Amino acid sequence: MSDFQAEGGGVHPGKPIIWPTGKSSSSPTSSSPQSQTTGSVKNVPTQATPTVAPTEAPKTTAPATPATPAPAAPTVARALTVEDVRAHLLSIQIEPNDFNVKLASLMLRNGVELSRANLVKIMTMLQGSDKSQAMQEASVLLLMKGIDSPQAAKILGQYFAENPGLASQFAALQEGVGNLTSALGMGQALLDANLIAQLSSVLSQFDQSVRNLSEKAAGKPSMNRENLITDVRALKALLQGAQNKAPVSDSAGAQALSSSMMECQSKLDGIMQNLLAQSILSQSGREEVNYLYHQIPNAMTNPPKDLEIMVKREGEGKGAPVDPRNTQVVMSMETTNMGKMVISMYVKDNKVYVIFVFAAKDTGEQGRGLIAKEFGDFQQKLADKNYMITGYQVKVDPAMVSIKPYLIPMLPSLESILKKIDIEA
Repeated sequence: MSDFQAEGGGVHPGKPIIWPTGKSSSSPTSSSPQSQTTGSVKNVPTQATPTVAPTEAPKTTAPATPATPAPAAPTVARALTVEDVRAHLLSIQIEPNDFNVKLASLMLRNGVELSRANLVKIMTMLQGSDKSQAMQEASVLLLMKGIDSPQAAKILGQYFAENPGLASQFAALQEGVGNLTSALGMGQALLDANLIAQLSSVLSQFDQSVRNLSEKAAGKPSMNRENLITDVRALKALLQGAQNKAPVSDSAGAQALSSSMMECQSKLDGIMQNLLAQSILSQSGREEVNYLYHQIPNAMTNPPKDLEIMVKREGEGKGAPVDPRNTQVVMSMETTNMGKMVISMYVKDNKVYVIFVFAAKDTGEQGRGLIAKEFGDFQQKLADKNYMITGYQVKVDPAMVSIKPYLIPMLPSLESILKKIDIEA
């Protein structure tokens, strides 16, 4: 159990403040550049034995009194204040207005170096946006992943703000495809018969593919995201081409066809933005944000909800692999009777410690009973895969019953975690 003392809920382990020097300001600094050794006196010259001439008798002298070392300057640790952040922004020639102070605080809470260069990169990604909290979080996360792209920030910021569900998006697209298929049947005189036949066939195939994904994705996390993005783009391009060939008319059939095509394209856009955001989140980066992320429809709920999965990579950088024997797996899901819950599994040397997180006390108690009842079966299933459960914990924490705190791990509180050291004379 000593290997599994990580806090439940994926809270950031406690990165120090990173100022532009790259040195930590969150741990006490010694007033002397030399390390202290117990029982020794620092910076006091060694008393040498007096040299005696051979022709003279030794003289008796009183023993020298060792010099008393100067008392070390006391160190005082205090919470970092807003004024400290403002002063630092001024020192790097950044206007210390309220927005910049909040942005700097967000960077510090993520352990991001608070340098002028990093602030300029983030502000560049925020240009032309609403600069909302979601956009700021997206920009800081991208910086941690080594990505400097306003377009990527826009996609990820929209994802954080809207929290779209792939299952509901698939359901809406299926409805849109059905409406378009009906409109094509009613507007046969508006388009070439061969084009209508080909378009109807493609729509039918795509609709079946979406149904298969919704029904089989849960439990089969083999959905190829890149192939799906390619298919969505191709279908959208096909609909755009067909719409361009449709005659402009005020007739009811033409209006219905045009409206249905635009509706389908809009829903395809939503799915594509969702898939692109998942791809961005799965990009490599610093160790604390180096993971794989997937959102797939969960057919175990009715109607299907989303199952979100995050798997930590080993180390940092593009070459960091997933070590199935040493990793963290986080699953966020919507249950039928207990609402939303998160399961976090810490894996180390084939040993697994599990934390179940619920949103409310009543669902937590219900979950506790169900978990205790089914835990033996859960242990056996993992044992069949050569994993041993060392224990589990059930928590109630509304703030951690979503995947986002695990995707952007931050320090719990700027004031309580970040410290500044004052050296007083």
